[in-house]
Amino acid sequence: MYTHKKNVRHSLSSQLTAKGMRLVCMSDLHSSRQAFSVPDGDVLIIAGDICGYGCLDELEDFDNFLKGLSHKHKLLIAGNHDWPFAKAKEQAKALVKNAVYLEDSGIEIDGVKFWGSPWQPFFCSWAFNLPRGYKLAEIWAKIPDDIDVLITHTPPFGILDKIDDDESVGCEDLSEALKRIKPRVHVFGHVHEGYGVLDRNGTTYVNASLNNEYYRLVNAPIVVDL
Repeated sequence: MYTHKKNVRHSLSSQLTAKGMRLVCMSDLHSSRQAFSVPDGDVLIIAGDICGYGCLDELEDFDNFLKGLSHKHKLLIAGNHDWPFAKAKEQAKALVKNAVYLEDSGIEIDGVKFWGSPWQPFFCSWAFNLPRGYKLAEIWAKIPDDIDVLITHTPPFGILDKIDDDESVGCEDLSEALKRIKPRVHVFGHVHEGYGVLDRNGTTYVNASLNNEYYRLVNAPIVVDL
């Protein structure tokens, strides 16, 4: 079972135009059993990698964790560790009763439009991998122009996506698509070392990875107020 930690190590926030919606963003839990605190808010966003090994049992455990949280809306996308959504999607979705699963799809909540997608550039033969280039560009082309909050597992190239050797590993084709989409908020994870918030060209970018590069849960969920 997941439990809550009273002392949160990091707390980051970004204030946008006041519309009274608080987003609570997290990613890359990797089935951690370590205690951590989840701030209150209106929409809980989980940007993938809830699993460690990709087992159905991990989804049941995670759904029990979600059940104990008070957020009115909970949105989930898969990440490269979340094999059940790639291999047995309907069975996996049935196990997650306390969140809306988005896979190249969207939802509107109180006038705010959300879109979620799990894909990332090819990485070690994990789930939801595609080669860089036109196949990923086709995925991002599905995203409507009027999305307010974009949720992907991969970062865009050059934004909160650097690994230890200072190399950027995000998706170039996603960066190109963002020039068209121009979301107010873009939430992602995948690159644990990139945890943090960056405001650029009218978009607030959030790398919400809770685990660091050593798979230790040291980061806190990130709050963004709309």
